[in-house]
Amino acid sequence: MRRFIPLILLVFAFGCAQKPPEPPEQSYSTYTDGLFSFDAPEWQEAAPGPGMFFARSNGTCMLVAATSPIPSALLRDELKKSFGENLSSAEGEYLDYTFVMSGNTYNGRSRVMYCDYQTYSLTMACLGPVTETRPLDSAACAKRQLETKPKLGLIANPPNDDTLLIVQTIKDARQNGVDVLYWYFSYDASDDWTSADYIMEPLSYEGRTGVVMEAIHTTVLAPYPEGFMSLDSPGFKEAYAERSVEFVERYHPDYYFVGNEVDVYLSPHRDQVPAFKELLRYTREKVHAASPSTKVGFTVTYHDALRNNATDIIETLAEDADLIGYTSYGYGEPFRFDNVSAGAAYIRDIRNLVPGKPYAIVETGWSSSSMLGSSEDKQAEFAGEFFSYLGETDAEFINWFELHDGKDCTAAAEGFLVDAPELKENEEFMEIFKESLCTLGMKYNDDTPKKAWDVWLENT
Repeated sequence: MRRFIPLILLVFAFGCAQKPPEPPEQSYSTYTDGLFSFDAPEWQEAAPGPGMFFARSNGTCMLVAATSPIPSALLRDELKKSFGENLSSAEGEYLDYTFVMSGNTYNGRSRVMYCDYQTYSLTMACLGPVTETRPLDSAACAKRQLETKPKLGLIANPPNDDTLLIVQTIKDARQNGVDVLYWYFSYDASDDWTSADYIMEPLSYEGRTGVVMEAIHTTVLAPYPEGFMSLDSPGFKEAYAERSVEFVERYHPDYYFVGNEVDVYLSPHRDQVPAFKELLRYTREKVHAASPSTKVGFTVTYHDALRNNATDIIETLAEDADLIGYTSYGYGEPFRFDNVSAGAAYIRDIRNLVPGKPYAIVETGWSSSSMLGSSEDKQAEFAGEFFSYLGETDAEFINWFELHDGKDCTAAAEGFLVDAPELKENEEFMEIFKESLCTLGMKYNDDTPKKAWDVWLENT
């Protein structure tokens, strides 16, 4: 990560040398780079260094602007580490520091901002005190004019499973009507926020967000940090809640869900229901104290809870949550997506499970696979039902899972079967299971749209 730091410092080699006479009253002009703008002093142009798009100097001070592909929070963290004891203050978007170059001590002031899905850094460095504050203070980011559809949610996974395309995919999703973007995180006590920063900054940039922090991964316990073996391990609820508080303080999601499809694991492990209930209660209390606007819930399946007679677990947990997050897939066994009417009935009936309790549908969708009894036409038919329901629902939001098909769902499938080696070794089952996970996108993995995407565009 240190390779990004010289992009800001390199420019000062242009030689802010000796102090000139007092300059006349300063004049300014507005400099614009897309949606990002600032008041620029009418100084002498200088050749920008690598990664920079603007550089001006008056002989004593230099003003430079640069862009970076890394999230603004991460860049600020790296700058703090880089300047170390030479960092005099770091408040919000601003950092003040000193550094030595070519035997001269410079005072620097940087402002790091996120704008239009990239990070901008605007830096003033002077041989004396930084008294020219207008350029940095005037920096602003204009917002795009979006027409999002209320309550419309999406898991905006990138084409080709390419993590480098996540930011562009998120940006495109907002442009195509998405109100709530949803993402999945595994609980980890590490202090490294790199991955979360890359997701959450673009995810929350232009609209509402929902996230799930897995304590349960549907059929199994999620991977836990060393020292924790189960939901009721000593200290687990405190450590999980502490990480949750750090997360909401850093990103302020609108919705924060504990666990993932927890009924599937808890149904055969009912002795763990009290421990999960206490984890939910405790985490909700701590998250509300840190981020009062964040609604805290848990996620469960609707389809499997009905089949497994596990709806009582949902009712037991409901009182300790602001809302319930349901996943709903109306497939028949084994993963047959051949009855669109059944799938539509499932999403409409969810509200009756715990009457009066706020809820969201965090996952629903339909496969387009002929292997599973479906087709592009049937998926498009379900998309029509999806939007019909969206127009009448009292749910907080409803997410389509997902934008793109997966390329290879072997690892995802095996992740659900840690405790079921007999199923992992069953080739016929695995082929069907992987197909069900990999074909729910409204676009193929290579970004080619399916007919369901046409329905989406018609309704947004």
